[in-house]
Amino acid sequence: MKNIVFIMPYLGWTGAERVVFNLLNNLNKEDFRVHLLLYKKDDKRNSLLSDLSKDVIVSYLNLDGRIRDSIFKFVFGIKGYCKKNSIDTLFISDGVSNAALSPFVFLLGNKVKKIARESNLPTLFEKNNLIKFLYKSCYKNYDAIVVQSNEMYSDLSEKMGIPKSKLIKINNPVDIERIVKMSSMPASDIYPEGKINLLSIGRLTYQKGFDLLLTAFSKLDKNKYHLTLIGSGEQKDELVEIIKRFEIKDRVSFVDSTDNPYVYMKHADVFISSSRWEGYPNVVIEAIACGTPVIANDYPGGIKEIINMSNGVICDIELELQSSLDKAMELTKVSLDEREIVKIYQDYEALLK
Repeated sequence: MKNIVFIMPYLGWTGAERVVFNLLNNLNKEDFRVHLLLYKKDDKRNSLLSDLSKDVIVSYLNLDGRIRDSIFKFVFGIKGYCKKNSIDTLFISDGVSNAALSPFVFLLGNKVKKIARESNLPTLFEKNNLIKFLYKSCYKNYDAIVVQSNEMYSDLSEKMGIPKSKLIKINNPVDIERIVKMSSMPASDIYPEGKINLLSIGRLTYQKGFDLLLTAFSKLDKNKYHLTLIGSGEQKDELVEIIKRFEIKDRVSFVDSTDNPYVYMKHADVFISSSRWEGYPNVVIEAIACGTPVIANDYPGGIKEIINMSNGVICDIELELQSSLDKAMELTKVSLDEREIVKIYQDYEALLK
């Protein structure tokens, strides 16, 4: 049996966190003894721990502040944990943390397989010059780096100089059984009646393009559509000002957070992904798993590997929202191919072994 440790800042509702959560719950426990090493205890940020499989061993590094302020505690905490628990494989899935650990992975020795999972397009996402330097100079120190899309593969290999031999493409896993169960829970009064309800989910940041979505939404029939945004973030005040400027306050609802986004996905008429870029957007896959058609902005990342004629529309969100809504509303049999999901877990298990 292999001892595997997954290292994450927290286990909550971000895309990377949900990917790791799905892996922790669905890996074959006859082959793996699964450990989760989090940065610190935080009931709010670690909201998915209550739903985590009971056979996952959870521990904490007890870090204070950011990685850059606790780098030695971070590195030697991981080293000590791996030694104490006879870890065979380390899996880390947080871009900044991946980069921060990369110069020091040699300290873990040759017996530990070191795997990083990249969750974004670092040339677009990362602004810190030191972290970008670490990507280009030290990221290749990992034994393997998981990417989710062809564009992520190109971003790391062609722009960051990562050897192609280190890169492995595996799409993001989802837990369809759990999504179906949670999406089927009672859902009263989550949307206004008599409207075509549009939904978007994500941190309220520049990357997610909610400013583009609100501008386009303001041009739609004011009596026909309602938009719900789930998420919190630094762009909230700016988005509120856009809503005031376009006088659409009565047509837009904010939900800061929810323990069950899937019930919102299932009962929405259309899910919208308005991002400026993404690595491989989990929320899009999850919305499709809930049977909801998707409209996605034509952004770099893995979106073209997800959306097809049967599940959604890719468009210029600023110019083509109305015509795309008309097309998306005609899609009535949206679903995921469960065979592809099974293969994703098999690919991960093969890599971890």
